[in-house]
Amino acid sequence: MLCLATLFWGGNAVAGRFAMGNISPFLLTYLRWSILTVLLLFIYRKRLAEIFQHFLGWWKYFVIGGIALGGFNMLFYTAAHHTTAINLGILQGSIPIVVIVGSFFLFKKKITVTQSVGIVIGLIGVLELASGGNLQRLIEVDLNIGDMYMLLGCVLFASYTLGLQKRPDGDEIIGLLILSATTQLITAPGLIYEVVSNEIVWPTSKGWLIVIYVTLCTSFLAHLFYIRSVQLIGAGLCGLFCNLTPIFAALLAVSLLGEKFGQFHAIALILVLSGLWLTQKPLTKRTET
Repeated sequence: MLCLATLFWGGNAVAGRFAMGNISPFLLTYLRWSILTVLLLFIYRKRLAEIFQHFLGWWKYFVIGGIALGGFNMLFYTAAHHTTAINLGILQGSIPIVVIVGSFFLFKKKITVTQSVGIVIGLIGVLELASGGNLQRLIEVDLNIGDMYMLLGCVLFASYTLGLQKRPDGDEIIGLLILSATTQLITAPGLIYEVVSNEIVWPTSKGWLIVIYVTLCTSFLAHLFYIRSVQLIGAGLCGLFCNLTPIFAALLAVSLLGEKFGQFHAIALILVLSGLWLTQKPLTKRTET
């Protein structure tokens, strides 16, 4: 289940690139969460009263989570118009590192020496990728705007992940339903902006296939598989499996999009994965014990 979940998440980067010319990013984000909301409401239609009470008790958390998750998605699909799927996947691998740093500042969780080394290595990998293998570009401030959008999106998703530590008790899928509905409402202004500014691209036949994929696979099945896996083997080991996401993204980008995997991509991927392994290794040990 974890391999499938990370494969679906890696495929999201490719879907974002395929979306160019087939559906606009804010419309894709809105449809993704709207369809998922309708699907989950149908499945859990007999528990609507429970769902409503759950939302009333924790509405602030769902609204904040919806802003972070919706913002990430809109930035992700916008970034896909300016950078490669390989870059999207590798940069997405920096999220757990940002979470570790965020936990230190927000929850005063201790960062070990090993984790500190991992954070530095992961950061170097991100800079290597964002500069296209030429760190001189960082000094000259000549960076890919798509990578900058993606980095900002990663910060938002890390914020969403940190917020999950304060998530309410109860059925995880019910929580996903409420979060999905909240995200749908929060991303509506983005859709309105695209319509008003005449930048909207209505879905082509390929665009609808992309919508179906990101809704069923990336949003629903991947989250369902991940939640169940955490229940079976623990969060620590599941976190390590998330390192597969940038690898799958790179493999799919090369095989499906024909993107070139350069030397600086390989260096960045190795650095980011090494940083991830080092930052999550202490967490895994504590989970297993």
